[in-house]
Amino acid sequence: MRLSTCGALALAAALPLPTTAAPLPRLMSTNICADVLALSIADPAQIVSLSRHSQDVQRFSLAAKARQFPANEATAEDVVHLKPDLVLASRRWNARHQQALLKRHGVRIVTVPFPTDWEGIDASTLQMGQAMGREAAAQQLLADTRARRARLQARPRPFNALYLRPNGGSAGVRTHVDAVLKAAGLRNHATALGLAGWGRVDLERILNNPPDVFITPGLVNDLAYARSGLSRHPQMKALLERIPVVALQQNDWGCSNWQLIEAAEAVAAQVDALKFSEQRP
Repeated sequence: MRLSTCGALALAAALPLPTTAAPLPRLMSTNICADVLALSIADPAQIVSLSRHSQDVQRFSLAAKARQFPANEATAEDVVHLKPDLVLASRRWNARHQQALLKRHGVRIVTVPFPTDWEGIDASTLQMGQAMGREAAAQQLLADTRARRARLQARPRPFNALYLRPNGGSAGVRTHVDAVLKAAGLRNHATALGLAGWGRVDLERILNNPPDVFITPGLVNDLAYARSGLSRHPQMKALLERIPVVALQQNDWGCSNWQLIEAAEAVAAQVDALKFSEQRP
């Protein structure tokens, strides 16, 4: 049956119009923590620029991937010049720059959260995905991270682990380091030493109540802490010879995001390789 011209027009008018997806926002990130999220969630075509630190292999485990994109100095001038739709930034960056000026240029600034537990990390991952127009990619990343955490939890590691920097700096509950240790199935010994949040533990407390294992980070900016007397103290040296030390070489501890699962996996793998793993309850 052939429709008349009027009938065909009426039928076409009744059909739903095809929908076109809104274009993804062109984005720029201003620090390494934002770079991680941009590289892991965004469509590469929407990335305008990453921070200059993203190009440093010593500071950033994704440097090889980051070098595919232009680097910026994280200045307001960079934003005006590059004309992104979206800027991923820290609270500190927002405080230093004129948000009103950037908004006049049509730029939306999204502050990257710094959560202290996995519930917060999951929520911030989804938040960043929504801001980038990439919620499905964020959901997929969440599913992968949760599955990796579940695999880690399947093997018990009932040991007291103390995260310790050369200057005595450590991290108790309500820190992303605590989230890493819990994901690895370990007990955070800093809590037993009376530390909540970030702070220091003195030598006397460590000697009186030593952990089962020390965790030391491989952060580039920790080189300045090497002048601290704690790591050179004879009693501390003797303790480190007696108690196993897990020394991490990657620099993925500085940001509180999904990538902490990689730190947790590295910690768990080294703890599993220690001889005491099968000797202690």
